[in-house]
Amino acid sequence: MPVSPSHIRQSIETLSATPRNSHENPEQHLEAANWIANEFEKLGLAVVRQEFEIPNQSPPRTGSNIVASLNSSSNAPSVLIGAHYDTVPGSPGADDNASGVAAMIECARVLVEANSSRTVIFAAFDAEEMQPPVEGLHGSTAFVAGLSSNNRPSAAIILESIGFSSTTLKQTLPGSFRVLFRRAYKALKRQKFAANSLLILSKRDSRQISRTLEHTAAQPAIALPILPLEVPWWMPLVRNLRRSDHAPFWKAGIPAVMISDTANFRNPHYHRSSDTADTIDIELVAQATRTIVTAIDSREI
Repeated sequence: MPVSPSHIRQSIETLSATPRNSHENPEQHLEAANWIANEFEKLGLAVVRQEFEIPNQSPPRTGSNIVASLNSSSNAPSVLIGAHYDTVPGSPGADDNASGVAAMIECARVLVEANSSRTVIFAAFDAEEMQPPVEGLHGSTAFVAGLSSNNRPSAAIILESIGFSSTTLKQTLPGSFRVLFRRAYKALKRQKFAANSLLILSKRDSRQISRTLEHTAAQPAIALPILPLEVPWWMPLVRNLRRSDHAPFWKAGIPAVMISDTANFRNPHYHRSSDTADTIDIELVAQATRTIVTAIDSREI
């Protein structure tokens, strides 16, 4: 089944109609969670809500991950596709991260309708954004903590802000990027610093996932420019390398990659009220979705 840009657009527009911060917009946050669960259920997937306590909140607050499974009865190794659905206060979060959730749901639709035999977990994580007075990543941390030795995914693909491109802006990255990540810098230079690529962040045990996705993205039917950000074995995992939901998987020793448009290094609407659906490059999200489902369906991941 082909990826549907119109389905992706509808999902982004629905999710980004209002901010969905669980502290400031609890009703809209719950509506988003219910909508995601309903989308998975319409596909015939088994859905579980994983409730967890968000630490250091007064009064106490809980978060809710929405987790759906395809072919969960299979004994084959599973692949996880994850994306957070909460937003920062005041932002409708079209790019951050309705774009990632929309791609995840579209991956589910395509794999279901293609009768894929792969075992895939789809996880919509809550409380990825900062939860004052503490940092974020609470939903993915709770999810990883709840895994047992026999249900750990063999690979995790985290989608984090994948929908912004620009024909007028240039791609920017930290000043140390050129020296520390030479392969990615060479790719960026070949692309003439165009702001139309997606970054794939990996480290040593997830390098194969990244290289497979990069190879798949280069297929003529997809033609998605990739920035392969491969963390050297010796490099400390500084904050910019662990800002999203891949980090708890890395900490648990589960191979994981993060796919991103680089967020604040490209998107002027990052964490702002202007992060709306009309700023999203739907085809960029569709290209990411095609890359993932093609790689999974080919069993190269």
